[in-house]
Amino acid sequence: MLFTFIITLFIILFSYQGWSQTLDFVQAQNIVLNENFKLKALRHQVGQYRMRIPQSSSLPDPELKLGVNNIPVTKPSFKESDMTSKEIGIYQMIPLYGKLSAKERIAILEYKKALEMYRLYQAYYLHTIRSYYLEIAYLTEYIKIIEDTKRYLTFLLDIQKSRSTVGIGMLSDVLKVSVELTKLDEEIITVNTTIAEMQRKIASLLGDSNRVIQYKITDINFTTIENQKQFDTSLHDVIINNNPELQLLSLQLLIDEEEINLKHKDLYPDVEVGIAYMQREKSPQGENRDDMISIMATFNIPMWFMSKNKPAIQEMKIKKGESQALYNDKKNDIESAIYVITLNIEKWKQLAELYNNRIIPQLDTMLKTDLAYYRTGNIEFMKILDAIRMRLDYMKQLRVDAKEYYAAISFLHFLQGDTTILDWAGMQ
Repeated sequence: MLFTFIITLFIILFSYQGWSQTLDFVQAQNIVLNENFKLKALRHQVGQYRMRIPQSSSLPDPELKLGVNNIPVTKPSFKESDMTSKEIGIYQMIPLYGKLSAKERIAILEYKKALEMYRLYQAYYLHTIRSYYLEIAYLTEYIKIIEDTKRYLTFLLDIQKSRSTVGIGMLSDVLKVSVELTKLDEEIITVNTTIAEMQRKIASLLGDSNRVIQYKITDINFTTIENQKQFDTSLHDVIINNNPELQLLSLQLLIDEEEINLKHKDLYPDVEVGIAYMQREKSPQGENRDDMISIMATFNIPMWFMSKNKPAIQEMKIKKGESQALYNDKKNDIESAIYVITLNIEKWKQLAELYNNRIIPQLDTMLKTDLAYYRTGNIEFMKILDAIRMRLDYMKQLRVDAKEYYAAISFLHFLQGDTTILDWAGMQ
């Protein structure tokens, strides 16, 4: 009985440890590539398109013909007429003028499109899960800033209570500080709820929305980005040459070319070749009759090319024009995104430097000085309260800019279709 209880307890503990996990940034990216349901479906789709390649270049199935020929109606017999025979034949349709090779090339391009679609979603989900981790890291840092601000407010509240006790302070000022502290507690509740939402979204991306996960957020710097990655003009070419969406549209243009080529080939006939063996019975007098062999070739005639083939060719040319316009539109969007992102990266660097080297140090000095003066009654209460609020805003904005910077780095990897697993250092 005791042994059974120990085994049961061990199983429960083991199950709990497997169900509740601590995942760091790198582990989560590895899991999403292997366990995400959408990516699993796309992997199967790639396999399907790969299997279509040999099918597309295969000949149509041959046809087997079994029959009897020229049996007399009035007196059915295989012996009475010289023309009566039993026939077995095989017929094969053979597309000419490279139609099968054109279909094979189209199938290969469709397979490559499936690979690019898979790469696109890999890069997308890696960027998404990195963004969720960044949001959790930022919000965790934001809670620390709130707690630090609460210490300033608590210190101010203690001073104000002491002053009110001796009759030189106002009760309304005590209430104002209490309200500020309550508002910060409210903000913490909201932030914790948002963190829980991000955790659930990560679990969903990992293939199990019910999984309980603890997220390890370490080694990311939210206080300075002025010495981070530098971008040169080659970034534009790297992204344009590797972007999965542009690759998909480029492949579609090649498919459209092959489709036009194939429609042109439909103007030429195909041939069906066949061979048949006809066996004849002996005559009524017992004389042998020679068996016969028939060989034939049948050609289809594109008689209605003006109403069928020509419009089909024109249709594919219009489709190619559509694909070209979509390519140009997507390329324009990506080039604009690259410009905006690199512009904002420099902005975030400059703002971080401004906040770190000037504004926040000045606010800290001003706040310490004002608190010292406030003890002696030489400064107004609201001025100190405003300084605490301002410090909170700038400390928060510094972290927001850092988060946006790291998210932009991740997005640039997405634009390249990069499926590399990044650590925090790779984004700094």
